[in-house]
Amino acid sequence: MRVISKFHRVRVTIVHPVDPFGTKIGGISTFIKNFIRYAPEDFDVSVVGVSVCEAERKVGVWHELYLQGREFKFFPVMQVEDENKRPKIPLTLKFTLSVLKHEPRIHLEDGIAEFHRIEPSIPFRRRRGKKVLFVHGHMGDLFNVHSEIKWSKAPYLYFHFERGLMGQFSRVYVVRRDGVEFYRDKYPFMADRFHFLPTWVDEETFYPYDTDTRKAKRKEFIEEQGYDPGDKLILFVGRLEGQKDPLLLIDSFRHLHRLEEKIRLLVVGTGLLSEKVRRRVEEYGLSDRVKFISPLPQLRLAHLMRISHVLLLTSAFEGMPRSVLEALACGLPVVTTDVGEVRRVVRDGFSGLVCQDRSPEAIARALSEVLRGGIRAEDCVSSIRDYEARKVLEGVYNFYRRLGGEI
Repeated sequence: MRVISKFHRVRVTIVHPVDPFGTKIGGISTFIKNFIRYAPEDFDVSVVGVSVCEAERKVGVWHELYLQGREFKFFPVMQVEDENKRPKIPLTLKFTLSVLKHEPRIHLEDGIAEFHRIEPSIPFRRRRGKKVLFVHGHMGDLFNVHSEIKWSKAPYLYFHFERGLMGQFSRVYVVRRDGVEFYRDKYPFMADRFHFLPTWVDEETFYPYDTDTRKAKRKEFIEEQGYDPGDKLILFVGRLEGQKDPLLLIDSFRHLHRLEEKIRLLVVGTGLLSEKVRRRVEEYGLSDRVKFISPLPQLRLAHLMRISHVLLLTSAFEGMPRSVLEALACGLPVVTTDVGEVRRVVRDGFSGLVCQDRSPEAIARALSEVLRGGIRAEDCVSSIRDYEARKVLEGVYNFYRRLGGEI
């Protein structure tokens, strides 16, 4: 009989090219920050990552830090000037090589190693200890023409590479159910190790304003920007890269502008397609209607979500996009393409609309319908109740206790 010792501490080391104090766009960064923030008292969490501020978080040195009141250890193996700029040499590759360089100072044997990309596990593939991998999408999307992951140039090489590493993991969490089935078919010898894990939202950060506050804050923002009082705010949040299909975003907004003039598009994010997106906005004569905003801290992003009228997602493929859950948690309805797991929370006419037709015309019609009103903020919030951070993470923490605490 297996017994869990009440005195045992669960030691978790997260290995990923992230700075917990940076402004990296993307769900993985948010995942790691939330994992640290909500970790139970019997957890000792360490992060092997990158530093965006060498003066405060020196490379090659273990730091004892606090994230929203939660203590954790941090060991940056390299410096990154801009987390949101995709370098010519993939960051994951440079990070893996840097981890290899500092590998003797990273101890995993007495705890659980957590990975969010498979490549950084290479330096530890022969190390003892428990390892867990999180897959934040569907690796079949490497074949998608919109994919800008370097491996999409040679997807079969990636799967050959992956096969040599996958067997080391005690569990693999996948954020799409079809991704779970994909991996179970691909690796039947370890089928029982693949499990679905939905994305979650930090409900302590993302929540709605009451009606009067929302109206007052929205009015204040519109006046600050010099917009017309009746303008409707359409919000996009994400990387300006192929997966998010930001050119479809601009095309859809253009079609909507032909139907309704009193609209504004707020684009929060940056990426490889930034200049191309800006040029298209200029070509369409919409520069005065589209505002580009640099990546925002979560608190400021949540405020923007609370005062906007609709979130628009035009992605070509997704896992379970966190921005959708965050918007709904703020009482903001969502118009989205039919990707990943969005139908779990975006219910037509209740919390937004899902467009099966990816044409700009169809997306513009869906936006127009949602902007006419009728979707209540409380219904948006109710649609994500099962995906609150504490509820989803509780199962992960309990599994980690079993994995690391059996005696």
